[in-house]
Amino acid sequence: MITSRQKLILKAIIEAYVKDAQPVGSKLLTSMPYLNFSSATLRYDMAQLEELGYLEKTHTSSGRVPSEKGYRYYVEHLVTRDSEVVDKFPLIDELFLKNKMAKEQAVEEAIHLLSELTNYTALAVGPSAHTNTIKKIDFIPIGEQDAVILIVTDQGHVQHQNISIPEEMNINDLKEVIKTLDDLLRNRYIDEANQILEAAFAKSEIQSFIDYQSQLMHSFVHAFSKFAEDNFYLSGVTNVFNQPEFHNVQHIKNFVEMLDRRELVKLIGDHEGLSIRFGSDLQLIPMENCTVISVPYRISDNEFGTIAVLGPTRMQYSKVIPLVEYIASNLGKLYKK
Repeated sequence: MITSRQKLILKAIIEAYVKDAQPVGSKLLTSMPYLNFSSATLRYDMAQLEELGYLEKTHTSSGRVPSEKGYRYYVEHLVTRDSEVVDKFPLIDELFLKNKMAKEQAVEEAIHLLSELTNYTALAVGPSAHTNTIKKIDFIPIGEQDAVILIVTDQGHVQHQNISIPEEMNINDLKEVIKTLDDLLRNRYIDEANQILEAAFAKSEIQSFIDYQSQLMHSFVHAFSKFAEDNFYLSGVTNVFNQPEFHNVQHIKNFVEMLDRRELVKLIGDHEGLSIRFGSDLQLIPMENCTVISVPYRISDNEFGTIAVLGPTRMQYSKVIPLVEYIASNLGKLYKK
């Protein structure tokens, strides 16, 4: 348990370190009007905070820097939302008013604005199409050996996938296979589709197409996976490279590869409210000095999305949190119109 005075000191150290990335010593703290304590008192409390694991001492300076435990305590108990952020809200309002009929464009522009306002990487996932149900699967020949599979959901999402037709295959027989799959998958959730397909391809009614099974399966799996990919938005990837935590070339390479593989999508919190996840929570090597702040937005009982900001653990939490919350609330309203 830390004292009220230690809480003030921890808050001051974190906010000073966030500002200039320099270790904080007692001399700097004595200049702060709300820390009207002697240098000896401040040094004692800083030593106590270090012993408790909230601060760390660097090898190059007598000052301290926050530990992950210190940041975690700060965001859970000490952070206050920056009132000056409200001045940025009209920019966000204007963006959504302009794009109220173009939802995807609104999401894309909102993420870009968020990355510019925070100078960190911003991303959004959703609204998730995986909770949609399949209303129709169709098959359209576009040549002697080529065709397109169309998948339509109950929410009006449409996905297409090109396939090649083997020369020895009768196109009418293939149409029957697609019709069988349409009957099989209609009114089933996108999330269930791949499992149902795997079971169906093992059944005797389409055993005659066993040699073609792999290609068909790949085509359908790819089409279903694109429902998620098409709802992924990312902006400001290079912003974080301006931070001292990202000056290591290998670290940058790992970070970019992680984003390219979309691994972060699985780690940006849940659907229950504001989530702040640190490096140890994320368990990804490129994320060891990073934090992800995410807020969900709900469209209906079964549809939701998430907006997030990714930056160094030394992040401007008081500024980022209200911006993410405000944009998420507007996204939810946009989809309900």
